[in-house]
Amino acid sequence: MHKNLEKLKKVIIFLGHILTFIQIVAIILILLTSLYWFFELTEIHMLDFMIPFMDHIKSLMQANFGEQLQKGQAGLDGSLFIFIALTGLIIYIIAQLKIFSNATEKSLAKKIVQVKQKEEDEFNIQLNIEKQKTLMEYKNIVILVNIYLKSLLKDMYQTENDTKKVDKKQEDAALVSFYNMMKALPGCGFSKDGATLIITAKKFDLIDVILLKINESLEILKKEYKMKKINLSAQIAVDVYTDKVLLKDVYTDLKTLLKLNLPNEILCYGNFCNRYELVKRPQFEAYLKGTYDITDDENIWALVKKN
Repeated sequence: MHKNLEKLKKVIIFLGHILTFIQIVAIILILLTSLYWFFELTEIHMLDFMIPFMDHIKSLMQANFGEQLQKGQAGLDGSLFIFIALTGLIIYIIAQLKIFSNATEKSLAKKIVQVKQKEEDEFNIQLNIEKQKTLMEYKNIVILVNIYLKSLLKDMYQTENDTKKVDKKQEDAALVSFYNMMKALPGCGFSKDGATLIITAKKFDLIDVILLKINESLEILKKEYKMKKINLSAQIAVDVYTDKVLLKDVYTDLKTLLKLNLPNEILCYGNFCNRYELVKRPQFEAYLKGTYDITDDENIWALVKKN
């Protein structure tokens, strides 16, 4: 639409240039005709070379206005006066047309800006719709959870800053306890890879339910183990993927986040944040945790529960 308006604007500008050219030519004709007429009356022959041209003008005026033209007592021919008057009228009309064309040009320029803005807004809306449509295909969830235990008691046979080592079986038992709290969640699948519990779901709407349950379960476990003088911490990473992507590929990328060793943080990549923005009433908010050198410089985000 705006391209058609721009073409029309160019046509009006071109017509304006033509009108200006005609106006200049008409002014020059008036000046030359007036000067010739004056020299003719004063019998100065400086512009006699223009006689053929002026005779043509006189003939043209007499052919169209012969009845109205009358010679004065001194034999003055009013043909040139009529020509000057008509040319002056043409100049006036052209001036009015130029005012109209300038106003039209300004109006079109304003209209083009408005139409461009409207088209840009419509394009952005359509782009946003397509983006949302693409993001909605990301509906499969995968969450990795590692649990670590650390004794809060000092061993009398160790140095002052050392604490008792926690047996790996205790960490495995803590992970099993965590699984027992989570397994009742509907729509979720669970698997284990070493010390990592893998939680999957094929419905993204479950994301807040799962994350809230993870937070709740970990808080319960932390309190239980604190009573045993053991500190419990967890490394958590979450991602989302489409049906076209294999879970093992997502798992490999997601496991990299656990290697950052950021305990008690729910870490994710930017693509998860983009998908999470479409949740109507999110229970968490994402903030940029930092940029880390994973394969390339990658922005890593963390999810925090809203108050």
